[in-house]
Amino acid sequence: MIFGNGIDAQEIDAVAKIAKRRPRFVDVILTPGEKALYLTKQGKHQDEFLAGRFSVKEAYSKALGTGIGAAVSWQDLEIMTNAAGQPFLAKHPKEGELVAHVSISHTGNVVHSSVILEQRENFDQLVSSHRPAWLEISAKALAHNVKYVRDLTKAKRFFAVVKANAYGHGMNQVVTAALAAKVDGFAVATLDEGIRLRNLDVTLPILVLGISPAEDASLLAKYALIPVVATTSWLTAASEFLQPADKLSVWLAIDTGMGRIGFRETDDLEAAIKLIDANEQLDLHSIGMHFATADGPNKAYFEKQLTRWQNLITDLQLDQKVLLHLANSGTALWHQQPSLDLVRVGAAMYGIDPSQGTLEHRALQPVLSLKAQLVHVKQVAAGESISYGATYTTQSAEWIGTLPIGYADGYARSLQGMTGLLPDGRKVEIVGRIAMDQMMVRLPDEVPVGTVVTLIGQVGDQAISLEDLADKRATIPYEIATSLAVRLPRRLVD
Repeated sequence: MIFGNGIDAQEIDAVAKIAKRRPRFVDVILTPGEKALYLTKQGKHQDEFLAGRFSVKEAYSKALGTGIGAAVSWQDLEIMTNAAGQPFLAKHPKEGELVAHVSISHTGNVVHSSVILEQRENFDQLVSSHRPAWLEISAKALAHNVKYVRDLTKAKRFFAVVKANAYGHGMNQVVTAALAAKVDGFAVATLDEGIRLRNLDVTLPILVLGISPAEDASLLAKYALIPVVATTSWLTAASEFLQPADKLSVWLAIDTGMGRIGFRETDDLEAAIKLIDANEQLDLHSIGMHFATADGPNKAYFEKQLTRWQNLITDLQLDQKVLLHLANSGTALWHQQPSLDLVRVGAAMYGIDPSQGTLEHRALQPVLSLKAQLVHVKQVAAGESISYGATYTTQSAEWIGTLPIGYADGYARSLQGMTGLLPDGRKVEIVGRIAMDQMMVRLPDEVPVGTVVTLIGQVGDQAISLEDLADKRATIPYEIATSLAVRLPRRLVD
């Protein structure tokens, strides 16, 4: 459960000017440990460091709901960096009760920071912030993709789909980036995901795409979530659980051929609308559907679903405020838009090609990168075996590096033989079986410990994509992304 969320922004030059005017300012804001790091930096980097720590401490106090000086002082908070350069709270006054997630990014002369405080007893899996393996989430790429889809579709509203921990990218980081990209709303799979967004101070509309228990109707109303309705019986049952002061907006799903959830007959759809109109506590936000083949070559089935949709809604008497939404990523990218009211976009926002290259190329930018640093490097003689099962044996003297990441992080055992990228773009092959927490790579020559290896992402003109890993595993890129474990820190960059 999220305890609190704080967001702050500071002008770097303004903070630097205060430090110059007030000689003790640095000692007031920074702990001795932070100041030691501060003194190792020069010029603009020193100013960015100071402004970043100042901003994070302000954000923490906002997440706590007290402000600096009440329950927390500047010296109570210490923000350090791990081996990967990621910030983390080395100490804070609530560390026994709350887990703190920290994000710092720079845009021009402004430093942005966010702090999420999560109750420790509900923190199911620790984030391994002291291990040099992490995900980078590009706010710049996400903003590009949002604009690209907006320009392509001409839709009036863009709803960011952030279900399943934002397709594995990290809900906290993606929500921060999506808000900066000026999305118009969000979509989640479950009530709990919706509550988490509200606890992140999201005030935009939130669609719940999966069916919620009718007995949670009052909770849905409390958090101003917009649940999907697929039957009239749900409406009747949910109405019984609403408190007298509750107001609940809902959206109606139509099943035109996805075969999942939704109304299939006009009579049932009209009955649901009448029930909503007759209940002062209910309001109809929108009506939507989902295309099953929008991201593939089967245009005939797409057209069949569209015809069913038109037959079901053509004669409905709807208020002009009721929105119609049909477009998922595939529809947004490769089809004429059946409605300009709203598009629900997940995969395309993350820079994932839903067609996996089978349809016309679209200029999306991947948002996610997976990186790890070499923690051990050795040269082994010919005839030496590497990892479990001795499935790889060196043919000659080889340099072997160890990365602190494995299948428990979502990098599956079946990805043995895939490659990573060194900072100069050279490829390194994963050799031997991937273990739970570590894997080995064959290096072209001796490479220093601490060298970053990119396992997903781009280095120069070389790239390894989610689609590449999906092809290796004979699956889809969404499964790869959503399998990336919570213990991998998500770092918002750009």
